[in-house]
Amino acid sequence: MEKQFKKRMIGKDLIFPILIWAGIIVAFLNVKNIPLDFTDTQNIALRYFVKFVMTILVPLAFIHFLYKNKSDFGIYFPKFSDSFKLSIRAYAVGGPAGIVFWLIAMVGWGFEDWYGSITLTIVYVLVFYFIIKITHKLPSRAAVIIPNKGILLFTFLSLFTCGVAYFTYEYIPLLSKILYYLFIVGLGEELLFRGYLQSSFNRYFGKSFHIGNVNFGWGLILSAFLFGMMHALVTAPPTWPWALFTFALGLSLGFIREKDGSILAAVLLHALFDMPLAFMNGL
Repeated sequence: MEKQFKKRMIGKDLIFPILIWAGIIVAFLNVKNIPLDFTDTQNIALRYFVKFVMTILVPLAFIHFLYKNKSDFGIYFPKFSDSFKLSIRAYAVGGPAGIVFWLIAMVGWGFEDWYGSITLTIVYVLVFYFIIKITHKLPSRAAVIIPNKGILLFTFLSLFTCGVAYFTYEYIPLLSKILYYLFIVGLGEELLFRGYLQSSFNRYFGKSFHIGNVNFGWGLILSAFLFGMMHALVTAPPTWPWALFTFALGLSLGFIREKDGSILAAVLLHALFDMPLAFMNGL
């Protein structure tokens, strides 16, 4: 009986989430090959919508249908103010580190080559270390077990972002980009990696380690690894250097998810990390 239960857990909590991760990568790689004659604005809206489906609807569907105890996945949000305080405290360290992107560009490197990526990886490993230090005195929470509808509100805002892009991107692209990095990139990638994947792996491996008053397990490390690998694999050919510093960044986001007891602080922190991209040319 115990062996049968263990096999079921291996499938549902370890193998199946990795298969979903691989399937999402395949979907991202192939959506560009859809033979549709769209305008640039329609292509942007389609890209937003595909990411909305793959990183938000798909994880939520599997959490809903496969798991009875949904509080394990960080989709019940605590007080927004506490999560906001945690994310801002972490951003005080991680935000200024973004200047390294400009510094490596000044010497002719980029985050897509090995020299630039290794430099960024060292910086974001240090960011991980100092985020642990700077958030140490803030309270740590276990999983939020009281159901609430915060995730439904964020999901609606993600879908709303797709509509805003479709109708306004041609005229005011900055609005769509800001909403995109908050409600699709921030929410979607954190729901997929720190919500579904990290939490599923936690169910299988447990959380046998701790840093201060934050318990974590191999789920944090494995989800950060898959986070980095996805960033490399969604380009053709793969951009392997990109996997290094995104893995290091994933460690910080995973730690914040465990400390907050939900994905909310990680969503806010991720959006803050990416928000400068909204003010640059391109998407």
